[in-house]
Amino acid sequence: MRKFTTQFMALFIGLFLLLSMGVVFYTNQLVYQVTTQSMTEDVERHTLYLSEILEQQFLKDASSVQTAVTHLESFQLFLEDEDDIAFINNDGKLIYSSNAYQASVENQAKTKEIRVVLEGKESGNSGIVRNDTGKSEYRVAVPLYNENRQQVGILRLTHELQDLDSLQDALIKSVFIFSFVAIVMAGFIAYYLSNRISKPLKGISDVIESISDGDYTNHYIGINYPEVAELGNTVNQLAENLEAKNREIIQSNERLTVLVNRLIIGVVLLNHKQQIQLMNPAAQEILGIDDTLLGHSFLEMTKSYGLVQTIQKTFQKNKNRNDEIYVYHPQDRILDVNTMIVPNVEGRQVIVLLYDITQIRRLEKVRSDFVANASHELRTPVTALKGFSEVLLDGAMENPATLKQFLEIIYKESKRLEILVNDILELSRVEQKQVPLNVETVNIMKIIASCFQVIQPQAEAKQIKLRMYTSESEDVWALTDRSRLEQILNNLIMNGVNYTDNGGKVSVMVEKINDEAVIHVADTGIGIPEEDLNRIFERFYRVDKARSRNSGGTGLGLSIVRYLVQNLNGRIEVKSHLGIGTTFTLYLPLN
Repeated sequence: MRKFTTQFMALFIGLFLLLSMGVVFYTNQLVYQVTTQSMTEDVERHTLYLSEILEQQFLKDASSVQTAVTHLESFQLFLEDEDDIAFINNDGKLIYSSNAYQASVENQAKTKEIRVVLEGKESGNSGIVRNDTGKSEYRVAVPLYNENRQQVGILRLTHELQDLDSLQDALIKSVFIFSFVAIVMAGFIAYYLSNRISKPLKGISDVIESISDGDYTNHYIGINYPEVAELGNTVNQLAENLEAKNREIIQSNERLTVLVNRLIIGVVLLNHKQQIQLMNPAAQEILGIDDTLLGHSFLEMTKSYGLVQTIQKTFQKNKNRNDEIYVYHPQDRILDVNTMIVPNVEGRQVIVLLYDITQIRRLEKVRSDFVANASHELRTPVTALKGFSEVLLDGAMENPATLKQFLEIIYKESKRLEILVNDILELSRVEQKQVPLNVETVNIMKIIASCFQVIQPQAEAKQIKLRMYTSESEDVWALTDRSRLEQILNNLIMNGVNYTDNGGKVSVMVEKINDEAVIHVADTGIGIPEEDLNRIFERFYRVDKARSRNSGGTGLGLSIVRYLVQNLNGRIEVKSHLGIGTTFTLYLPLN
């Protein structure tokens, strides 16, 4: 803005000075011309006056201008101090001159004013010229006649224009004085005007600088000039629009950041230098890294050769890729990797999407295993039913004893098939949480006692003792579904009886810990190998397949138990020692 002020002042002063000097110069010239014309006319009139005096008083009978020279003393009374006179004959020869310099000029006929008169004109003048001393003078020449109107010579009057020189000096001095005054005045006016103009412009400039710095709160306020005010209002509107746009961008970025951070898919953005620009928490968890790698090469984020190759090929071939990759650090995972090219002014960027499909692949395997196991479990009773039916149809039913034996087997296998189908349907319902719950406050001790009554015959057959304990001084109550809790406890207690040898013991202990009812179902059975503990809740998984089938189990009981416990907002844990026994611990909320 200071540069604008300086330029404006220089331009204004220059224009003002140029205009002022033009006016002054024109005025001076006009004054000089008028004054010069007035002075020269006075000299010409005075010259004619002198010629008339000479002709009337001294040259009536003269035949030569020499007569006028003899009467010079009388004639000088009519001269002024600044006047010099000269007499020239008709041949242009100087007869007399009161000016020594003019007297030294040999041929007067060459002077302008004499030459004009010799050519027959009534008068001639030299114009304003400079004499030998550098002063201005004006020379006028007129012919002299006698009374017979015969030309006897020429009179030349030289008048020194001292007043004109003084006037010219005064005009030059006035020009310099006026120029100085004009510069000073123009400087003050220009400074005032430039400030008047630059101040609002400076305000607008400050607003624009604030906008460039990201501050949209600064606004222009001013009404000095309508045009500047309009510009200021436009800048204010621009600031408001940019603020609104910036607010939208910030909100969009915040929403995008929240969205990316909440994604279960890992997102990594690589710039054209193959450096990490962005990665969300999911990517950090999947790859076992943190945000300290931002700005580093993507090679530092993984030790997986397959993932590195996929990213490098995306950059090299400039083509999107999709690969399923196994990574082994920080843990074994199966990743569905998608890489996408994103055009950018600085170069190609690549977005890497990491979708952990480990669980999906595991579930697919579980589903495949479930189909295989279900087919196998169903095939056994179906094969038995088919085989014994064919034997009966071939004639065995004619024997009453054989017929009865085979029908009992068919009934047993059909019952087993019914139990298996019912368990599969039950597992499907509880897994999808389609089981309706009738929540009520129940006495857990009474539910356990009811379960003991149901299982007591099987326990007595194997001489297994059923025992119930509690560390509480009173019964434990919980808000839950009675029938589902009975189903859970019946399954756990029955498993304890089935997998405990004769003479063993199955005990149930109830206690309250914080806001939970804790039920321990422990047996003194065969136990579960440690490597099988993580799989006992899987469908159709059996530790002892022969014992399970002989007891009528389908291999789905513990899977159903796990999903029922989840439906009741509880959790279940298991501890076991091979050959010592197993303890299932059930946690249920009291409310």
